[in-house]
Formats: sequence, structure tokens, C-alpha cells
Amino acid sequence: MTPSSQFQKLLDIFPRYVHEHLQTILQTGGMLSAKHCPVVMDALNISAEILMQRLLPMAKLYCATAISDFQVGAVAKAEMTDNAGDIALFLGANIEFPAQALTQTIHAEQSAIINAWLQGAKRIDGIAVTAAPCGYCRQFLYELEGRENLKLILHDQIGGESTQHSLSDLLPAAFGPHELGSAAGLMTSPTQLSDLNLKSPSDDPLVLEAKAAAQYSYAPYTQNLAGCVIKTIEGKIYAGRYAENAAFNPSLTAVHTAIIRMVMDQAGSGTSIRRAVLVERPTSISQRAACELLLQTVTPNVHLEYFEAA
Repeated sequence: MTPSSQFQKLLDIFPRYVHEHLQTILQTGGMLSAKHCPVVMDALNISAEILMQRLLPMAKLYCATAISDFQVGAVAKAEMTDNAGDIALFLGANIEFPAQALTQTIHAEQSAIINAWLQGAKRIDGIAVTAAPCGYCRQFLYELEGRENLKLILHDQIGGESTQHSLSDLLPAAFGPHELGSAAGLMTSPTQLSDLNLKSPSDDPLVLEAKAAAQYSYAPYTQNLAGCVIKTIEGKIYAGRYAENAAFNPSLTAVHTAIIRMVMDQAGSGTSIRRAVLVERPTSISQRAACELLLQTVTPNVHLEYFEAA
């Protein structure tokens, strides 16, 4: 059964009068937009938190678990504007890379958060998951702006029971941005974009888009701004940017985040990459080697086009 047909099967669990709204999730890269989310909530007379849990089986359709075969789905609740009532839901799933070190794995919570970040969300105030977050994910979530009010919903899909927790309950005595002198957090809107200049000028649209993505990186600890653009053989283009973490290891390279956008748009159907461009301002670190290694696993015949910026 294809992911699309599986999605339709899960859709049939919902009343038919909300199908047209939920169907948009497939066309918007795993997002139930601020336009459709309140309509579904009102039609079903349920809260956003209940809807998040009901969407978890759909989130698991995006999983790529060739190593563990352990599927985890996540749904993040995000504010899209300064209006607290303007919310959207973003799906995410764990993504594994065969023949790569396990540290390259993208966790479901990371996938949902990055999906929201790259689609313009301002703040995350809740996330539902099908399994309790591992320590790695709790650390990643602690990087978020507004982490003090973040609510986590752990949903047992077999028993149907759910529990709600604050992040501080799950991560006491946490280490995060403040300990490294950063007042902001992931998903904070930059007050001023860095002015990046390519060392080798280019008018290639993909290079310029990767440069633009790099300017929106979250890299408060190394200032290693990096943006990646992937173009598929179907002509689709996905941009990602670096997301740093105070504990370092949960950081996601620009290639990781571009892959998240690609996977969440393809719903497990698979695709082939034609080009991949990385624009980076190297500092005390560089993502180039790690990105080249990951790309070779995903698409062995495609060379990473690298452009250094200053």
C-alpha cells in the first residue's frame, strides 16, 4: 500500500465533512495550516491537543526507518503570527540513513520542529508524540524559544491513553542557551540578518537561495551560518538551514533540514536528488564534510556543490 493510499485510509477514520481540510496536509509538506486547523477543530468540537493526537498515525506515514523499523510520529502546535489564536499543526517523523552512523538520524520531534520552523512558524507551544521523547530530543526541545511553557503530550496509540507534561518535568536541571550566554532560542526571529558575500560570485538561482537560507540559520554558538538547497529530478526545490544546539550533538546541519522538508513533502514516496548546493560561512567549525558524507548516503551519484561565504 502506497503512503498516499495509507493516508486516504486514515482519512476515512474522520467524518467526511473534514476530509477536504485534512487532505491539504499532503499538499503542504505535512502542515495543517492556520486556515484549515480551526475549521477542523470547530467541526469536530475538539481542542488542538486532541486533534494533534488524532493526527499522529498520519505523521508516522512519513517515517523512514530502514535501520530500526521503529516508527515514531510527532505533531507540533505552532503559532504562525503574534496572534496566539493563529495556530497550525506540523507533522514530523523519524528519518534514518542506512550505512551511516546513528548520530546522523533525525528524530521525530526534530522533524516536526524543523518542519514548522522552515514553514514560517513563530513559536512552538506544544508537541504530541507516539513514544516518550529520548534524552536527545528533550535536549533539542530545550533549545526552543518559549521552552518554559512547552507542553508535551505522550499518546499511547494502543491503549488510547494520553499524559501531558511540561518540558521541565522531563528535563530537570537542564543545560541550555542561557548557560552559553544566548538570550534567544531556536525559532527566534533574527533582529538583523547577516550580510553574506560569496567568495566565488554566482547568479545560479539555487546558490542564491542557499545563501538566503544561510542568513536565517540559528547558530548562536559558532556563527557557522549554512544553507542548503536540494533540487529533485521532478524539479522540486527544498531549502534548509543550520539549527544549532547548546549541547552541540542535537544540532542539525543544513542538509539535514533540507532533507526533512523533502521527506515531509514526499510522504514516503521516495524521490531522486538532481542537485544539492551548500552555502556556508565556516568559522571554528565547518559542515562541509558531514554534509558531503550524508548526501553520498542519500544519493551516491550527486556531488555536493559547495560555496564559501564571508
